[in-house]
Parts: sequence; C-alpha cells; structure tokens
Amino acid sequence: MANFLTEFSWIWLLGIVAILLLSAGMAALASRQSKKLLDIINENAAASWQQQQHIEQLSQQLEHQAQQLKRAHQDVEELRSTVIGVGQRVLTLESHLGQGMQQVAELAEQQKSLHLFDPESKIYSRAMKMVHLGASLDEIMLECELPQAEAELLFNLHKQTK
Repeated sequence: MANFLTEFSWIWLLGIVAILLLSAGMAALASRQSKKLLDIINENAAASWQQQQHIEQLSQQLEHQAQQLKRAHQDVEELRSTVIGVGQRVLTLESHLGQGMQQVAELAEQQKSLHLFDPESKIYSRAMKMVHLGASLDEIMLECELPQAEAELLFNLHKQTK
C-alpha cells in the first residue's frame, strides 16, 4: 500500500505540477491577451480623442461659416433695400425730367408762336438778313425803320458773326 501511496503521490504531484504549468501558461497567455486588449483600447481612445478634436474643429468652422452667411444675408438685404430706394428715386427723377422736358417743349412752342406774331421780331430778323447779305447801315435804317443805335448794334453784332 505504501507503494500505492507513493505512486499516488507521484501522480498527484505530477498533476499539481501540470496544473501549475498549465496555470502559468494560461496566466502568461491571459497577460499577453490583456496587454493586446489594453493596447487596442489605448489606440481606440487615442483615435476617439483625435476624432473628437476633429469634430470640434469642424463644429467651429461650421459656426464661423454660419456667421459669415448671416452677415452676407444682412448685406444682401441692405443692398436690396438700397437698390429699391434708388430705383424709386430714379422713377421719380424720370417723371420730373419728363414733366420738365414737356414744359420746355411747351415754352419753346409758345416762344416760336410769339416770335411769328411779333412785328418787331420780323423787323429784326429782316435787318439781320440784310446785314448778312451785305447791306449798309443806312439801308438797314431806312428799310427796317430802325433808330441808328439799334441798327448799329445789329450791324456790329451780326457783321462779326458773318
């Protein structure tokens, strides 16, 4: 029986050694696996931190662009209201210009009709024509019945433009 116990002790001892070796191997494997897992977690954490930083940068850029877009919309609105105001002023000025041109045309027509019916203007027109045709001062005074001073004035003015 002593032999049996010794054999049993050896088996038991071998079993314990095997268990210890197996445990040591498993512990080493678990340690390597834990280290790999920890490395993966650290890499993922670093990538996650970089992604978070990138997201924050993009968020800031988006906010900046939104502010620029808002300012651009305000500028466009100001320009639109200014253009509308200028357009209204142009329309008003065109209306006034049209009225002014109509009044000028009416006045020119009135002046023309007065000129045709004014006997003195016919005399002065005839005197100017005579000066251009080379008539003398005495001829102009006689034909147009103008005083000497008026005839001289017409003669001198229109003789120079001849």
